[in-house]
Amino acid sequence: MSHSHPHLALANLLFPSIAHTSESLELLYPARSVSTVTRFGPSPTGFLHIGGVYTSLLSERIAHLNSGIFYLRVEDTDDKREIENGVYMITEGLAKFGITIDEGPIGKDGADVGSYGPYTQSKRGSIYQTYVKELVARGMAYPCFLSESESVAIREEQTLAKQPLGIYGSYSPWRVATLEEVTEALSAGKKYVLRFRAHGNPNKRAKLHDEIRGDIEMQDNFMDTVLLKQTGIPTYHLAHVVDDHLMRTTHVIRAEEWIPSFALHIQLTEALGFQAPKYIHIAPLLKADGGGKRKLSKRKDPEANVEFFFEQGYTVEALVDYMLGIMDSKYEAWRLENPTVNYKTYPLVIDRLPLSGALFDIVKLDSIANTVLTRLSTEELQSQGLEWAQKYDKELARLMEQYPEMTYKALDIERHTEKDPRRFTKFSDLRGQLQFFYEETFESLKNTAPSLPECVTPEVQKAFIEDYLKAYDSTMDRDVWFEQLKNIAHTHKFARTGDEWKTGEYIGRVGDIAMMLRLLLCASAKTPDLCYTMRVLGRETMEKRLKR
Repeated sequence: MSHSHPHLALANLLFPSIAHTSESLELLYPARSVSTVTRFGPSPTGFLHIGGVYTSLLSERIAHLNSGIFYLRVEDTDDKREIENGVYMITEGLAKFGITIDEGPIGKDGADVGSYGPYTQSKRGSIYQTYVKELVARGMAYPCFLSESESVAIREEQTLAKQPLGIYGSYSPWRVATLEEVTEALSAGKKYVLRFRAHGNPNKRAKLHDEIRGDIEMQDNFMDTVLLKQTGIPTYHLAHVVDDHLMRTTHVIRAEEWIPSFALHIQLTEALGFQAPKYIHIAPLLKADGGGKRKLSKRKDPEANVEFFFEQGYTVEALVDYMLGIMDSKYEAWRLENPTVNYKTYPLVIDRLPLSGALFDIVKLDSIANTVLTRLSTEELQSQGLEWAQKYDKELARLMEQYPEMTYKALDIERHTEKDPRRFTKFSDLRGQLQFFYEETFESLKNTAPSLPECVTPEVQKAFIEDYLKAYDSTMDRDVWFEQLKNIAHTHKFARTGDEWKTGEYIGRVGDIAMMLRLLLCASAKTPDLCYTMRVLGRETMEKRLKR
């Protein structure tokens, strides 16, 4: 009897009714005709992380710039953490970013699109079991019946002996169990997992290649890692290696946190007889914290959730430009030269991907977002802003719809002129720039308005307003308007210049009068240009607000 026979018998005992063979699966999932195939493999365990968008955007760009395929694979083997509608949240989020998915659970009601499915790992159980059965038959995997208490005892022994923690070598009694011992454990109803029988040497270094990091040296894998859990569900280690092979992934783009498992994954790939894809381990997005940096956290950081950016009213264009700038150091200069060109024409290069984590810089994002909104026409700003408000600020949306002409004029103040204050960074800024113009929101603003300058007494206020309204003409050029304002203020003992103020003959400066007008007309110290604000409000509203 050859050495392989007990392994084959064990494989048939553990998997008596597997429908496939590795050969039949190769026929079901033939080689593709394209040279580049990438994927995004999220777990539906919560909101779509901005890091997930970053990874999928990069993967999609690499595929489509090379006329390849980008697919979505749902890695839902952690069923305890899965949330309802998790897959929909992911596909919906990626769609908002305009990331085109060629294959995956993207059809109506999440139906698969493409010939390499199922694209959901929980539906691929028989495929994983096929490969594990073949590994068992070749003596490269085995059932492990260790109980929790036995595993704890092993860890304690390893800790005392100052050995690496885990199940391997002499610390794995089931690694060398006979067929009879396994049969007896199965008959007794003992629960088990299927482990990879690692052939690595803890004293050996493995040399592995990463497309952006070059050759990486690390300790060879010698751990007997779990391939199938007690439930028969695969671990990530097995599932992704099998799926990337059968779905013909050419480039695995994933977070650098998987580098410690790199040796294991290459060992598994070789054990299964697969050709390894190209691996690209990308640096994470970081956040400043207490003088240091850390990864963006789902639990701690609101900006980890892509919905945060949509609620704030950042445009997709700004977020995409920001992320591409992190990926490729030459992108920012390209965008300056090509401000209106679609980012999909940019020749993103893998070689320029950063090796260290980029600090998520809201200030930088705001600068890009401001540029994007400033490029919009006022019509586009109004329509896109209304669309945002209809979802995130319903009161503002109602007012924008009720007063479309005033809204347009208010948004248009000084836009695309030399004095353009670039007032809009994100759509949530619209409320702050429009609330003075609507009577309903102006009334509520008055309750929190700052006090008038002390030099503007009620008597001075009344006298100035009476003279000002007599002289005010909404058709005046801005410079003429300001000169008139200064001269009328001067007749009420307000200095027009710094030199006049220094004489000590005045009760205040012209800025105090301008602030008085701003507060009475807008109930806020921060408003768009006062001349144009008056023009938008109109004389009737001005008189009503100044005389009350």
